[in-house]
Amino acid sequence: MSQDLVTLAAPPTEFEANLLAVVLRDHGIDAFVFASSASGIGIPFCSGTIGVPLQVKADDVEEARRVLASNKRDSIDIDWDELELAGQKNPNRAPATMRLPAKIAFAVTAIVLLSGLLISLVFSIIQFVN
Repeated sequence: MSQDLVTLAAPPTEFEANLLAVVLRDHGIDAFVFASSASGIGIPFCSGTIGVPLQVKADDVEEARRVLASNKRDSIDIDWDELELAGQKNPNRAPATMRLPAKIAFAVTAIVLLSGLLISLVFSIIQFVN
């Protein structure tokens, strides 16, 4: 009996991951949601995709998939087109990466903040020298 956890799905938000975990727990399957540091702000800190891992015990994977498939068939609460279960790739769905306008806004904000720090440092040095 394996106690190892495996990622069953990686929904785009912590809310959706917790929603799926509740569905699994209601069917007696231990489900765990591990939010990342990027999940609160929606910006990945690497070139990977955004997602909040929903994990179950390795022995429960097949049952968990069956429960989620059954819930998908009977439910209107979850946008199942946006959800990708681990090991099941949806060719119609592009990876959830940060869009170009968001990348530009992030870069401009970082440049402005760094410029402010640099200007503050230069003025401090000038005052110290005088």
